[in-house]
Amino acid sequence: MSLKNEQYHSLYRTREFLRDLFTVDKYPKTRKEMRARASSCLRHFPCLAENGEPIFSGDDFDCPNIARTNEMKE
Repeated sequence: MSLKNEQYHSLYRTREFLRDLFTVDKYPKTRKEMRARASSCLRHFPCLAENGEPIFSGDDFDCPNIARTNEMKE
């Protein structure tokens, strides 16, 4: 099981990877590089609920980035 912080950073890396796919300068140069980045994104990717919300682990460690994101929703 991954920690909340690892799961959050996985979501962030995935977002950056998808943005890079649409940017000519940052597009992965080789298929090997693309597969490595995709694998890195999925390593700690959180499961998703049926409504599409990520299900973060229940660890007790603080993850300020997730708290800030939840505050922005309210």
